[in-house]
Amino acid sequence: MSVNIQRLKDLLWGHPLMEQAGRGILRKVYQAQFQNAWTHSAEAPHFYCHRWNAFKLLDARGGPEWMLRGLYAFETIRPGDRVLDIGCGDGFLTRTFLAARASHVDAIDIEPSAIAEATTRQDAPNIVFRLMDAALEPFPHAAYQVIVWDGAIGHFSRDDAGKVLNKISRALVPDGIFVGSESLGQEGHDHLQFFDSLESLAGLLLKSFRHVYVRQHEYCLPGGVIRREAYWRCSDDLSRLNLSGWQIFAGPGG
Repeated sequence: MSVNIQRLKDLLWGHPLMEQAGRGILRKVYQAQFQNAWTHSAEAPHFYCHRWNAFKLLDARGGPEWMLRGLYAFETIRPGDRVLDIGCGDGFLTRTFLAARASHVDAIDIEPSAIAEATTRQDAPNIVFRLMDAALEPFPHAAYQVIVWDGAIGHFSRDDAGKVLNKISRALVPDGIFVGSESLGQEGHDHLQFFDSLESLAGLLLKSFRHVYVRQHEYCLPGGVIRREAYWRCSDDLSRLNLSGWQIFAGPGG
């Protein structure tokens, strides 16, 4: 009898109409959360809630471009690496991509509300979320295999960014990798510096690292705005940097 009852429950909850209803409710919830955060609040947030993006992808209303920063960081991490995530925001990308492979992640942010959100929703055994100023305070550990700085370098002044980059170069192990991303152009209500091109971004990174790889993606935001997103990988060890990227093989006549 209990088997039949469970079967009926599965038929009910697994019905496409239940999925449709659930997605409809979540759509309204996340739309309201977005409006409360970005329209109705006295001050715009200093971080973005990536749960909204994840649901948009599930709901076929958004593209996957927002995940590229997480994927590009993920593929540089080796099992067992210690990782530092600077400007972790809501912690969604930290847990989804960095903690999936690293043995330990120190995730830091200067924004109290970001750390509160991350600690509440993205807690994991191998992540420690910390409220701290990356420019003024020492990193939680002395050495890391991978350091990530995604979508946050523009929130720092040019002088403070230089300080953080020098700290990063000193904190990386000899074959460590520094990976990150930032939008190009005049974007960001709370940005303190902007980069017009890959060349201007690479110029800053080359002051602290021997080898700098950069690339760019363009995609359309709601409202028709085109975002240019830059991604980088830096290291003083070219061998591991090359292993973290594509290897090229040519067939006959290639």
